[in-house]
Amino acid sequence: MQVEDARNDVLRITPMVVLDDIQPALTRYKDLGFTPVSSGDGGCVGMSAGHTALILATAAFMRGDYDALHVDPLVGQTIKYVHVTSISQVAERLPATAQILQDVRTRGGTRELLVRDADDTLILAETID
Repeated sequence: MQVEDARNDVLRITPMVVLDDIQPALTRYKDLGFTPVSSGDGGCVGMSAGHTALILATAAFMRGDYDALHVDPLVGQTIKYVHVTSISQVAERLPATAQILQDVRTRGGTRELLVRDADDTLILAETID
């Protein structure tokens, strides 16, 4: 893979914290100066500061799109939410060791792949029409 190829498909990466209750983290980041960015669901809130962002998501919110068996182990973890232009193209470049745990079309209008590779978990997300 050439670096230029990845730049065409990968738009950005946002850390996503999966929690049972996002309220304490939401308060903490607001107190630090982050601005909440509504997703339309209180169980998933973006936090923005300057050119950076963070996603806070409850496990209950995540279970609305993903199977609990995949969500429950993520509670308390920060995973990578990778915004891409084409899941198909990026998925072709996943290493052979990567396991796609689930492929979903979310309530929020994205197609997402939940991927596990060794001790790393990430979501590849493509906006769909």
